[in-house]
Formats: sequence, C-alpha cells, structure tokens
Amino acid sequence: MTKTKEEHAEYMKQYQQTPQGKKSNRISNWKKRGMEHYDFDHVYDIYINTKNCDACNIELTTDKITTRTTKCLDHDHETGEIRYVLCHSCNTNDKSNNTSGTPNIHRDKNGYTYQKMKNKITHQKYFKTKEEAIAYKEEYESTNR
Repeated sequence: MTKTKEEHAEYMKQYQQTPQGKKSNRISNWKKRGMEHYDFDHVYDIYINTKNCDACNIELTTDKITTRTTKCLDHDHETGEIRYVLCHSCNTNDKSNNTSGTPNIHRDKNGYTYQKMKNKITHQKYFKTKEEAIAYKEEYESTNR
C-alpha cells in the first residue's frame, strides 16, 4: 500500500518522537555539523548517558530552549573529531579549546577562523589573533548583509 504525502509526513512526525527517531535525528545533525566518528551509535550512548558536564560537572539539561546547562557534543571544528559532552556554557566559553566565545569565530591550535555560511556558500578566513578575527567579522558582516 502506497502512502500519500500527508500519511508519510504524519508517519515521520510520529517516528521522530520515538527513541530510535530521536537517535537518528541527533546523529544526522551531528554529521551535518561536520562531526566524524567510526561508531556514532557508541557516541550516542555516551551522549545520552552523560549526566554532568565533562568540564565543570554541572548537571546537564536537554530542553528545547538552549540554556547554559543544555547538553552539547563538543568537537574540533577543523578535524571533526568529537571530544567531550559539555554544557552550553563550557562549549561556548572563551577559556575552552573549541571556540573563541564569539559566534562564527572558532579557535584552534593555529589561531582563529572566521566562518560564515550565506546562500550555502561558506566564507572562511584565518587569523592569528582573536582581535583581528573580530575586526574582520564586524567589517565583513556590515558590508555583506
């Protein structure tokens, strides 16, 4: 029996609420964000079973609205390597090794990268200092709206 578009949409809506649907959706989102691993099922099990931030030990939450305690899977933006399960606060903290604390500017071992996606095209530029990256970001975003 062939399903109509509406029946398929309803099926998918219901599937997304099941444990397998939630897992599939989460792993798909990780892959879209550039995360790489040979066994995402194992990563998902670790992610689901981690109750406290690996950096600050605060209890993690999984609400639909992002808060400072929202659970995040930290990864290296350059290599895609998965590192820790962190709270949103630690994942975006300037003292952590994964980001500069400024949207679209990522810190890695070589310096800072400004990265902005517009119309499915990624604009990327590298800097040695955070100040240079922020100055460029402000100029680029003010002239490319």
